[in-house]
Amino acid sequence: MKLALSLVFLFAFTFSLDVIAQGNFVSASNTIKSNKQSNQQLKVKSSKQAAKIVKARFGGKVLKVKKSKSGYRVKLIKTDGHIISVYVDAKSGKIQGKH
Repeated sequence: MKLALSLVFLFAFTFSLDVIAQGNFVSASNTIKSNKQSNQQLKVKSSKQAAKIVKARFGGKVLKVKKSKSGYRVKLIKTDGHIISVYVDAKSGKIQGKH
């Protein structure tokens, strides 16, 4: 009798772990899909792309790129020696800041 109860408990425990694992897998894959969809709506998808946009507009050399919540802060030294820091909005691709 004890052996039968132990086997039933073991089966139920194993089955519940399998169900939980499958539920977490689906949840993780849904998160990945939603992140990919949100990235597709962005005009600027990486720090390299932000640096390229700013360099094309102002010339010079990119010193630093820092990711923020909704865009990138790009610091560069222009060919005339001036250092500027601008913000690139990830959604719109617009540049804001001191030029």
